[in-house]
Amino acid sequence: MVLKVKMGGYEVSKGLETMETLLGSCVAIILYDRGKKIGGMAHVMLPKSNSMAHRNPGKYADTAVTALLNDMTRLGARKDKIVAKLVGGAAMFDCNSQTMDIGKRNINSCKLELKKVGVRTFAEDVGGTNGRTVYFNLKDGEVKIRNKNDIRIL
Repeated sequence: MVLKVKMGGYEVSKGLETMETLLGSCVAIILYDRGKKIGGMAHVMLPKSNSMAHRNPGKYADTAVTALLNDMTRLGARKDKIVAKLVGGAAMFDCNSQTMDIGKRNINSCKLELKKVGVRTFAEDVGGTNGRTVYFNLKDGEVKIRNKNDIRIL
């Protein structure tokens, strides 16, 4: 079964599913407990939440990490066994302003939030100028990334 992670959403599951999402400047935070085969993916659109974040915690880096961890531990994952992979954060628009580079801001915010909760980033495929489609296999933790030029495995 394929779970489609919507823009600004997140999914957590245990088992044999594959999660999939399409990214541009957004970042996929992928968390995985290999021993329990429990994983989650958030499609982060923005670095910081607002007062409405409770409606859409996957949308923001500062709420997505906590939402993923809480739901994964409810399914039986152990926080000390969870590792992260980050994908996305492309510079999709031609802008010279650092403040306008939402992809870079999303990447930095996701890394900061993971560091705050003590989750190690195991691998990443971030930045660049191309969008990506991400496939996360919960059976083995493999992350496959397809862009217009190639396919990579994390």
